[in-house]
Amino acid sequence: MATRLKALPFSFGAHFLALIAAIMVLVWSIHFRGGLAWEAENKNLIFNIHPVLMLIGFIILGGEAIISYKSFPLEKQVKKKIHLVLHAIALILGIIGICAAFKNHNESNIPNLYSLHSWIGIGVITLYGIQWIYGFVVFFYLEVVLKSDAIHFPGMCFWECLYMSWLLAMRV
Repeated sequence: MATRLKALPFSFGAHFLALIAAIMVLVWSIHFRGGLAWEAENKNLIFNIHPVLMLIGFIILGGEAIISYKSFPLEKQVKKKIHLVLHAIALILGIIGICAAFKNHNESNIPNLYSLHSWIGIGVITLYGIQWIYGFVVFFYLEVVLKSDAIHFPGMCFWECLYMSWLLAMRV
């Protein structure tokens, strides 16, 4: 018989580590790299927005969106809306973070998409956006707005979980 582990200590641990990571990136960006700015003479201040938004938005809020559907003791439709909105905010902050990197590169005469990191990042944010649109249409629009069942095929949940696990690994 397998031992059943309680999720609560792991959830607290994950939230604590996320908070510590966010604080450390903010301290690093603000104190050691001079701050955050969308418009500045020092173009590094523009780039500093990128790691802050990618961590807080894309990693932390995206992770919160992933666990929110199973962790909140609410009605299914309410959990779906929370899940959808958190993923949308994560996607928007991720896109703004990428725009900050492009803005910094354009104003500093640095070529865009010159590293493997940048190409993987563009691929991941694109796939994340496609996944969000797919999830919105199939799981929210069809079920909530049209009051019909989502279009499922056998094993759909398996493939979606596999896809999202791969995206999560690529984000981190």
